[in-house]
Amino acid sequence: MWHEWSLRAKIVGLTVGVALPVMALTTVLTVRLSRSALEDDLRTSGLALARELAASAVERHGAEGETLLQREIGSLAGRGGLVRDAAIYAVGPVGVVMRAHAGKPESPDATTEVAAREGQEIVVVKREALSRLWLVTVPIWEGKRSVGAVSLTLPLARADALAQRIERQAVLLGVTAMCLLIGALSAFMNRALAAPLGRILQVMGRAEGGDLAARAPEDRRDEVGQVSRGLNRMLEQVASFQAELARRVSEATAQLRTTNERLYAAQQQVGRNERLAAAGELAAAMAHNVGTPLTGVVGHLQLLEEEVAEPAVKERLRRIQGQVDRAVAAARQFLGAARPAPLRTPVDVKALLRDLLVLVSPESQRKGIAVAQAFAEELPIIAADPNQLQELFLGLFTNALDAMGAGGTLQVVVETGLSDGGSPVIRVVLSDTGSGIPPENLAKVFEPFFTTRSSSGGTGLGLAIARRITQEHGGSIRLESEPGRGTRAIVELPVGAE
Repeated sequence: MWHEWSLRAKIVGLTVGVALPVMALTTVLTVRLSRSALEDDLRTSGLALARELAASAVERHGAEGETLLQREIGSLAGRGGLVRDAAIYAVGPVGVVMRAHAGKPESPDATTEVAAREGQEIVVVKREALSRLWLVTVPIWEGKRSVGAVSLTLPLARADALAQRIERQAVLLGVTAMCLLIGALSAFMNRALAAPLGRILQVMGRAEGGDLAARAPEDRRDEVGQVSRGLNRMLEQVASFQAELARRVSEATAQLRTTNERLYAAQQQVGRNERLAAAGELAAAMAHNVGTPLTGVVGHLQLLEEEVAEPAVKERLRRIQGQVDRAVAAARQFLGAARPAPLRTPVDVKALLRDLLVLVSPESQRKGIAVAQAFAEELPIIAADPNQLQELFLGLFTNALDAMGAGGTLQVVVETGLSDGGSPVIRVVLSDTGSGIPPENLAKVFEPFFTTRSSSGGTGLGLAIARRITQEHGGSIRLESEPGRGTRAIVELPVGAE
C-alpha cells in the first residue's frame, strides 16, 4: 500500500507519523508538569495559611481569644474552596486535644501528634474515595516550645480541574498545530514538487506520444530544475538519434532498392540466358539432326557420281553435292557457335559467392530465411568465366530460396578438397531446408526442360545449364536430397593454372 501512495502523500504521512508522537509526548509532559506546578503552588499556599494561623493561635488566649480564633478558622475554611477543613490542636496534660475547628472535626492522628509534640511541618497527600487532598500540619510555637499544631485539609480538585483544562487546551492546540502543519506541508509540496513534477510528467507523456519537441520548464534552480534540464537534454538526444535513424533507414532503403534492382536485373539476365540457352540447345539439336543425314547424302552422291557416265548427270550431281556440303558446313559452324568456349580469367570464388549472397539478401530477408556461411580461410584463385559462374550459383541460390518458401536456413560451405580422380578442387556445398526432391525425380533434374516448378514459372533449364557450365570448366555438379528435409547441391571446380 505504501508503494501506491503519491510522493506528496508519503512525505506528509511520514511527517505526521513523526510529529504526532512527539506532540503527544510533549502534551503529556506539559500536562504533568502543569499539574505538578499547581499542586506545589497549592501546597505552598497551604503551608503559608497554616503558619499564619499558627502565629495567630499563640496570641489568642482566654474566652475572647478562643472566639476570635474560631472566627478566623471559619473564615479560612470558607475561602473559595481552598481549605475544606481546619483545626487547631493544643498539647495538654492528657495529650493533644482539639482547641478549635471548622468543617469536619477530626480527632488528632499520628501526624498531628508528631507535628505538635516534635515541632515538625508535615505535608502528605490523603485520598478519599475519588478525590485527593493535601493534609498540611504545622506546629504552634511558643518561644522555642511547640504547644500545639494547626491542621489544614486542602482539596486538589481545583488543581485537577485546572490540569484537565490545560490538557484539553494542549490537545486542541496540538491538533490545530498538526492540521496547520499538514496544510502548510501539503501546500508546500504541491508548489515545490507535485506541480513541477506534474508538468514534467506531461512532457514525458507528449514525448511518449511522439512529440519530441516538448520541453520541461527550466526556471527552477533546485533538484526539480535539474531533473527538467536532464529530461530536456535526453529528449534532444532522442530527437537527434531519431533523425539519424531516419537518415540511416532512408539510406538503407535506397541501398535495398538498388540491390533489388540489381537482383531483378540479374534474374532477368538469367531468364534471358536460359531462353537463349534453350534456343541454342534446340538449334544445336536441329543442326545435329540435319547435319547427320546430310553427311549420308554426300556419301551417296559420291557413289552416284562414280556410277553415272553421262557428263550432264555428273555435273548435276556435283552441283547437288556442293550445296549439300555447304549445308553440312553451315550446320557444323552453327554447332561451334552454339557452344562457345568459356572465357578464362582469374576468379576469387569466395568473393564471388559473397557478392551473390548480398544480391539475394533482400529475398532471403523477405522470406525470413537465415543464411549461414562457412568459408575456408585460404582458397586458391581459379581460372574460370566469372559471368558463367555467377549464372551457375545465382541459379542454385534461387532454386534453394524457392524450395524453402517462408523460413528455413540456407547454408553455404566453401572448402578445398580432391575430386574422385584425386585432383585438387574447390568444393561449394549449398544446403537448404526445403521440401526436398522425390527419388524418382532426382535422376531427371539435369535434363533440359524438366522442372518441378512449372506452376511458378520454372523453365527446366537452370540445372541443365548449371551442369553444362561446370562441365565446360572441367568440374562437376551433383544433388543429394531427402524429401521433407532439404537438398544439397555440391559443385566442384578444378584448381589449375590461370
